[in-house]
Amino acid sequence: MRNSYIAVLLPALLLAGCAVGPEYVPPALPALHASQFPASFEDSSIGLSAGAVELAWWRGFDDPALAGLVERALAANHDIGLAAARLAQAGALLRENRQGFLPSGGVALDYDNRRRSESQTPAGQPRRVDSYRGAVDAAWEIDLFGRVQRSVEAAEAQAGSRAALLRGVQAGVAAAVAATWFELHGIEAEHAVVADIRQSQIDGLRLVDALVDAGSASEFDRLRAEAALRSVEVALPELERRRAAAANALAVLLGETPHGLRLPAGTPGTDALRVRTIAVGDPAALLSRRSDIVAAERSLAAATAGIGVETAGLYPEVQVQGSIGLVAGSLSTLSGGAALSAFISPVMRWSFLDTGRVRARIAASEARAKEALIHYDQTVARALQETDDAFKAYGAAGSTLGLRLRESAAHREAARLARVRFAQGEGLYLEVLEAERA
Repeated sequence: MRNSYIAVLLPALLLAGCAVGPEYVPPALPALHASQFPASFEDSSIGLSAGAVELAWWRGFDDPALAGLVERALAANHDIGLAAARLAQAGALLRENRQGFLPSGGVALDYDNRRRSESQTPAGQPRRVDSYRGAVDAAWEIDLFGRVQRSVEAAEAQAGSRAALLRGVQAGVAAAVAATWFELHGIEAEHAVVADIRQSQIDGLRLVDALVDAGSASEFDRLRAEAALRSVEVALPELERRRAAAANALAVLLGETPHGLRLPAGTPGTDALRVRTIAVGDPAALLSRRSDIVAAERSLAAATAGIGVETAGLYPEVQVQGSIGLVAGSLSTLSGGAALSAFISPVMRWSFLDTGRVRARIAASEARAKEALIHYDQTVARALQETDDAFKAYGAAGSTLGLRLRESAAHREAARLARVRFAQGEGLYLEVLEAERA
């Protein structure tokens, strides 16, 4: 009998691991070169270089307050928490699928009280029969056609996709925190400028009032000075609204309530405005670092493995079932060698009548894999667009900053000349105010 078991199991064991379904081959990324980004790598003056990428890029701003905010957000942001929970789910499902390579089963304790009919009862035996059983039952699926293997491959790929999505959310949250923090600094600086202009306009209005009283200016001049003051004051409520909105947005990014946020004491850098040099790495490896592309590629791998899972349904499923334990008609006879019971049994199941349903599921899996491939291609194309747009935008921002600095220098010189001319008795004081405001 044992030899017959071996004769049945040996071919199955030799064939185990021959997974059906397509073998996954990762799609090739487009070959990128520096020449494909003329706005970035060919012109180093805009602040981009092909140096090593700094993952904790926010530390390059030398702002401890910003670094603290980013760390708080990475630890408490709700979007990051959701992505981490999805990754934990995927990891748990992966561990569950890996258990398919191992036997399943456990301890079984049974009691059976059965009343047999007279025709079922042998002569001289009671019609009521008691049976007590304590055993260890186990079953092991021989992965003959790779159903379990493909399930594990799909779960591994899905976990990889979730991990990439988590990294993407973390990067997005860090960027949003930095952008909001700098926006707050910008609003505060703008508020200080408006306050200075307002005070200058108040001083100018007082001077014009004095000139009107002395007969050196007209009511028209006074009204123009007052209108200039009101045009400055009207900007203050909007600045307050923008500051509150930015603070509320920062609170949400940190996983806190808007009214409970306490902003750290941080000040903008005192260095002259300039374009920072940012290392963006090797253009050829640019796409491979994008978390959205990695997630899309892993989703494609999971969908491809799913085809194999469904294809395995066309073939027989082979299991080895076994049990060892004690079986007796009463508790008093449950111990001892006479009650020992054991069996091992190979079982083959083949649902050949369900072939139509299985092929329909295979077709659905193939369609999902095609959808995942299209999504991957779309993600790569969008990544190329976003990267090129971002590089060009950074270059344009650097050029704009240079022009604005030159414009500001011209305005400062014009304001100096306006003050000199007014001190020499030439021009109007309103011209001085307008020049200082500009």
